[in-house]
Amino acid sequence: MFGKLCKYEFKSIVRTLVPIYLAVIAVSILNAFVGFGSLFSGYLDDLGFVSNLLGLIQGISIFVYFGVMVALSVLTLIVIIQRFYKGLLCDEGYLMFTLPVKPWQLIAAKGTAAFVMSLASGLTAIISIVILILGSVGPADFFEAITSPYIWDSIGRVLSEAPSWPLLLLELILAVIISGMGQLYHMYFSMALGHLSSSHRIMMSVVAYIAISMAFSFISGFLVIIASVIPVTNSFFTLIDTMATAESMIYIFHTSFIFSIVFGAIQLAVFFFGTERILSKRLNLE
Repeated sequence: MFGKLCKYEFKSIVRTLVPIYLAVIAVSILNAFVGFGSLFSGYLDDLGFVSNLLGLIQGISIFVYFGVMVALSVLTLIVIIQRFYKGLLCDEGYLMFTLPVKPWQLIAAKGTAAFVMSLASGLTAIISIVILILGSVGPADFFEAITSPYIWDSIGRVLSEAPSWPLLLLELILAVIISGMGQLYHMYFSMALGHLSSSHRIMMSVVAYIAISMAFSFISGFLVIIASVIPVTNSFFTLIDTMATAESMIYIFHTSFIFSIVFGAIQLAVFFFGTERILSKRLNLE
């Protein structure tokens, strides 16, 4: 049943976001062609009209590109918020909570679909940037740069000095996933808390989000202060100040990633189970 819930969420989100994905790619390709044309602008010095027209088109295309990129970010956020708020906290919630599933499954399906589509939005942005680079430097120079032996030799030397890089990569991926999911469920938990209010629920959700952010910022800062004065962990901050060797830098990265994973997991657990408890025990759809 969880798979069906995720499928329903994906279908609902994709219908809204795929058009903006296509718009971003299309505008990026347009900018790439304009940028590729500017590479030959030197040959148009004698054709002032053509050169000026190309400059005007380039300015407009860049403006449109930034517009669709902003739209991509804003629309992704709005869709994620709406799918949770309208799906579980408004009239649609009457239907969703009559399904033969537990509240945690509904919440998990919302979060899973939202996180995957957030990654899709980020991937779309990365692809658009690559397309722009192709148009700016030309395909030949781009592929020559990424296949340069000097670059790969440099990467090989860096990796040879960090034999534990696969573990570092795994820790980084886990930290990104947990942090991303934590941000999503932070919003969900805030909306659930705001919904406990009898009036001004949206405003109270915003207040709850800000209050929770401030609380966890204070907690993380307090933990850092404590760690800086404890002899066992004080050596970590000494290493940060010195950055003496490659081994110390690797240790710093490992420690930072592990702290991010643990602290992020605690936040995620608080937000997820807090949301689940509110929707299970205190839900009010009136």
